[in-house]
Amino acid sequence: MKRAASMVALTILVFSLPCTAWSLGGKKHSAFSKEQLAAASLQEENGDHARAQKDLARARSFYLDALRIKRSDAILYNKLGIIELQLKEFGQAQKHLQQAMKYDPQNIVILNNNGVVLCLKKHYTEALVPLKQALALEESYASAHLNLAEAWSGLGYMDRAMTEYSRALELDPDILNSANNGTVLNLSTPEQRARMEFIIARSYAIRGNVEVSLEHLQRAKDEGFNNLDLVYKDAAFTPLWQSEKLAHIVKRH
Repeated sequence: MKRAASMVALTILVFSLPCTAWSLGGKKHSAFSKEQLAAASLQEENGDHARAQKDLARARSFYLDALRIKRSDAILYNKLGIIELQLKEFGQAQKHLQQAMKYDPQNIVILNNNGVVLCLKKHYTEALVPLKQALALEESYASAHLNLAEAWSGLGYMDRAMTEYSRALELDPDILNSANNGTVLNLSTPEQRARMEFIIARSYAIRGNVEVSLEHLQRAKDEGFNNLDLVYKDAAFTPLWQSEKLAHIVKRH
């Protein structure tokens, strides 16, 4: 009850405290009091709590309330955009993620997330731009490599996609199991998992670990990877060619 009462009081505080207007370059801006800014920060915290409880509609409401005060807060716009993606409101998500990028154009997380929403809308060529920008700022950012792979895959450039998948796995071997959190998005599709299982199988084959490589090849097949004949064309899989188990996974033509 105390927490609920504090949230109600907080909402009243945000919208009842006075603010003053001032101008800069002919434009009017609102100068909010320290109390209002503190109240907005608490609304953001309430939004984070609601998001953790998977109450997405309530989280969105809190973030919108906070943004009425912190109108140029890129992190808030980013959080709001992610919530809207989870609510499958792709148009609003794109709008708010673009606003986040406007206020913090060199934030690699925000650039990455803009690439994700564009991929989800199948705007793969457009998605390349923010994802490449993120990697130009930090090449070792695994999520951007993973999502760039999805963009290249959507455009039909599978060689480039596989290269990016490999780099993502090199940087973060557990990236497939990394759940989306409140700030960073990773695309996840059955096709992606199948491709990455194949890449993992290849890496174990290179190291001479035949059994583990075969396990991942089987997983790639189970996930629907449709280019298993590459096993017999890629010299990296040479250690597997004499295995009877390989013949059961994929027949040599």
